[in-house]
Order: sequence, then C-alpha cells, then structure tokens
Amino acid sequence: MASNFALVKSIAEFLFLNPEEIMRELRNGFQKLTGEQMNREQALAWSGALPHLRKALSKLPNGVLVALEYALPMSNERIDVVLLGSSPEDKAKVVVLELKGWRQVRCLNNNLLQADGEQRQHPELQVLNYIGKLNYSHSAADRFDFVGCAWLYNLPPGKLMFRKVRAFWRGQEEEFGKYLSEHLARPVNKEEAKAFLEGNYVQTPRLLEAIRKNFDALRQGAVDALSESGFGPSEEQVKLLNEVQEAVQSGERVCYLVQGKPGSGKSYLAVLMLLMTLKNVNQTNNHRNNVAVLGYRNNRLINTLRKVFRECSPGLDTVLKFYSTGGKGNGLAEGDPKNPHFRLAIYDEAQRMTKENMRVAMQRADVTVFFYDEAQILNADEEGWTQNFKEIAMDLRIDLRERTLNGIYRVQGGSAYHKFVETLLTNPSQAKLPEGLNYDFRIFTDIKEMIGTLRQKANQSQSKVALVAAFTESPGDRENPQAESLKNRRIGYPLCSGFNHYKDSGLDIYWLMDEKEQYPAFWYGGRSNDLTHCASIYGCQGFEADYVGVVWGRDFVFRNDHWELGENCEDNIGHPSLKQLFDEARCGNHEVRDQALRLLINRYRIFLTRGIHGTYVYCEDEETAHFLRKIVPYNVNSY
Repeated sequence: MASNFALVKSIAEFLFLNPEEIMRELRNGFQKLTGEQMNREQALAWSGALPHLRKALSKLPNGVLVALEYALPMSNERIDVVLLGSSPEDKAKVVVLELKGWRQVRCLNNNLLQADGEQRQHPELQVLNYIGKLNYSHSAADRFDFVGCAWLYNLPPGKLMFRKVRAFWRGQEEEFGKYLSEHLARPVNKEEAKAFLEGNYVQTPRLLEAIRKNFDALRQGAVDALSESGFGPSEEQVKLLNEVQEAVQSGERVCYLVQGKPGSGKSYLAVLMLLMTLKNVNQTNNHRNNVAVLGYRNNRLINTLRKVFRECSPGLDTVLKFYSTGGKGNGLAEGDPKNPHFRLAIYDEAQRMTKENMRVAMQRADVTVFFYDEAQILNADEEGWTQNFKEIAMDLRIDLRERTLNGIYRVQGGSAYHKFVETLLTNPSQAKLPEGLNYDFRIFTDIKEMIGTLRQKANQSQSKVALVAAFTESPGDRENPQAESLKNRRIGYPLCSGFNHYKDSGLDIYWLMDEKEQYPAFWYGGRSNDLTHCASIYGCQGFEADYVGVVWGRDFVFRNDHWELGENCEDNIGHPSLKQLFDEARCGNHEVRDQALRLLINRYRIFLTRGIHGTYVYCEDEETAHFLRKIVPYNVNSY
C-alpha cells in the first residue's frame, strides 16, 4: 500500500525532534509521496509554520498522531495537517488543519481572495472540501468524526470572514491548543489509526449522478454546499470559474482555451460554469435570452446529459446544444457565426472541432470557453490542436487566454496511474505498473473471468461497471441500432469479420448503437451493469464507471518491442476514416501509418482512464496479451 502522507509522528515524537530534523524527514517523505522534490516556496512555508505548529500541539496527549501533507488519492490535493485522536467520549476523531502563513489578504468574493499578491481559494472552502471528500469517500469514514479548522498564524484576527469553519490567528497558540485538546482528549488506538492512514477511496461522486444530486446547489453556485457534499471544485477550478464569470459580467470579448487530461474535471467544470452564468446574468440583468450555452459533438453524451437536466429542471436541457451536426450546418459552431449570439458559449471536447467549427465558435459569444485535450483527438478530420486555435483567434483579433487543469479527479490511481498509462502507450519498453498503486488494474487471460469479476463487483459492492471495446470485428448496424444482428454483435460467434475467437465461449454481447435510448440507459440508468452491451470509443468518451472492462482489439498490437497497426479495423467514421488510414498504411505510406498510430494511442488512453476504481483488460491478440501480462507484477488470482 502506498503511503497517503509525507510524514506521520506521534505528538511525543513530533515535539522531540527539532524543526530542522522534521524538515529533513518531511522533504524525503514528500518526494516519496509525490515523486517530486519540494519546491522552495513549499519548503519556506513549512519552515515558517513548524515552530507555531509545535507550540500549538504541545498540550495534546502523546498518543495523538500528526500527519503532514496528507494526500487525497482522488485528486492532486493534499491536506496540510491531519491530527488523529479520540474525543472525550472516546470516539475516534480526525482534525483537518489548513495552515496559512499569509501576511496580507484581501477578500475578492465568497470563494477567492488576494493573498500576498496571488489569487487563492478561501481556506474555509478548502477545509470544507477536504472534510466533504473524507466523509463521502474515505474507506474509514464510518469510524471517525471529522472536524476542520484553519490557522492563519501571521494575520491578526478578523482579516477574513469564516462562517462554517473555526479559524485562529496570530498570537492565538494557546487558544488554538485548547481547541485541539477539547477535540482530541485521548490518543487514537492503533487499529483506527491504521484504518485511516492506510485507507483508500471506496466511493466517488460519478459525474452524472453528482450533477443530479447536487443540481440545486450547482444552479445556485453554492460552492460551500458542494464542498460539504464532497463535490467541491479545487482551487484551480475555482480560479477559472471566477475569471470567466468576471469576463462575462464585464462584457469583454475573450476566448479561453482550457486544456486538461482525462479525469481533470473538464466536463464537470463546463456544467458548473454554465449553470453559474445562467444564475448570475439573470440576477443582475434580468435578461433570460441567449445568456449561456454548452456545446458538444458527442451525441451519446449530450443525450445523456439532457436526460439529467430534464429530470432536474424541465426545459433547461435546451441550453445543451450540438456544436457540429454532421453536415446539416445548424450546429452551435456552424452557420451564421453571429446569429444567435450569447454572452457565454462553452464547448466541451473541443479537440474534435474542425478549423471552420473553431472560427464560427469564437464569434458565437462575447466569452468563449473551449475545454479540450489534444491527446483525445479520435479522427484524422478533427483539428483541435492548440496551434489551430491560436491562429484563428489571431486572425479574428480575439484575445486568447490559455489555461491548464493539472488535477486528476476521476481515476483513483491519480497521476501515478496516468503516468503508467502514458508510458505504456508511448514508451512501452519502460512501462511498469507502480508498486503499491491504489488502483485495481488487471490483465485477464479469460474474457469470461473478466466479465464475471465485473459482475461480482456490481453485485457485491453495488459498483457501476461497464464494458468498452476496440472498434474492430463488426461495424455496427446504424439502420437497426437495437437489433441483435451480425453487424451489431461485438463479442460472440459468428462475428462480421470472421474472427472465430469467441466460437465456444457462449458469449453474445452487442454494440451500443441507439444514442437517444440506449446510451442514457447504459451510462446513467445503470444498464451497463447488465454486461450485455459494450461501448465503442465514441460511446465511452466523456463517461465513467467504477470498474471498466476493456476489450483490447486487433487494431493496436505489440510487435517487435513496439506498437504497430494490427490486422483489423472497422471504424468508418471520419474523412478519412481510421479504416481508410489502415488501408493506405498497408500500401507502404509511412506518414499515414504514424498518423493512425497516434489516433490509436489516443483511443486506448481514453479506454484505460474510464474506470474510477479499476480497469480490467482482455486482449484479443495473444502477443499483445503476453506483453501486457509481463509488465503487470501480479496476475488476476493474486490481486
């Protein structure tokens, strides 16, 4: 089990060591925890805080534990200090402490402030966010009571307003120490401490369910309420929300280009930004027409989100639009670029845009926000590269502001798992699954065993599971999307391609094809747990499940120590399609071969990052399966 903290000591040990010794251990632990060295700013902050912290903790019982830089596995967030003890009633208790060494602070709004020259999230929101995530997601949450506080040890009292979290100020070490003693009157027992310190995340708010459950809070922009429910935005997300809202209110013409990796919260942030803008503009201007709109290309995702919106607020689903309509020319990023015109237009999955889409989209609103990821481009005719956005904005004389989301909020394995996936796909000879990874990654030799394990997860832990598959073996029957026909069968016998791999398996699993009915039922309605259907790359982008089974096809295979185009591809989508690229590459066109490989890497990156708690893989190509089994340091029976 990987450590969730940089340093942990009993109070007695913590007070015995001098600050220099603590800093040395903290630096070493930080590097093991994050894989990076502590930077100068972080080191100075801890050096300044430790003398104050030691003084405040001096009254606590020796058996209370103090953990520094406690990492929340579901994100790149870390809690400054976690104290573990027991209440006077002998209930196990965790005190979450946010330390701030700021010397100057000015409040900007309820969510943001200016601290020592930088925009920062209000520490109250940080604490509420941490406690919400621990309460709703930590495997030991039912064992502990959680309480949060902030200590601004360089600021005089009253510089900031705190409504839901207790705050302490400069010179209040005694008062702060007394507060901690009231909560942590006794040591924590070893079993409870182990359960917390080695705990993992057993539940996360899946995007669609979280939007539904928190819809009223989302509409009101109640960030504190979202934080308390374990669904609060991070500091980087709050900064971006605030910046866009200010741009909309000021009426300036600007375009935001927001890049983020899979699981960085782009879709969640797009929805929150949309609903907050609708509320804010309507309140200030009493102007309800053409305020804000959110555009997608993915018809599976938009139909599923529309269902959520209709259930929560009938009629509001009209603010969700297609930005491209497949040649019909009436999408949000098509046709007359100035009619209709909006205050804010948001485009999710903007990497799938053409240059013409970008040109129209940038003129559709005063403020335009593109959420995109170059590494998720699926087809040759998708042109959502950073350089293309820049060139078009320059040509239109629009102020373009680039922003990056660095957090990882979906996959429990966090950045360590994402780095493994990236290495696997781009430098496979160096790929090795990290030891102690808090993520269930397995390679199966028997697809029925993989499906059985998924079914077990669904039944025993009430997890949401799903099957996704490479676009091979069968093309899908678009004229009869719900038919159990040969064209729609993906796993079973016979297959359209003549592949006899499943001849004696007894399996019969079909493509999801009906965007309006099947996809909302699959990803939102729980039908994915039936394991009778699977989603292609187009049907899983933007979606997630607790555990995802990936059928690795014969399109992307391992040969002679590197990835190569395989012998089968049925993807006819795009101009040219991936299938056409395969055909050209076989005729010796090396440039086209490299392009097809880049697109396949993007596809498998998406496949391997849909699972929140785990990804299970079954390979239809034996040589590829053999390679993957070598780089995973355990087999399915020893996990």
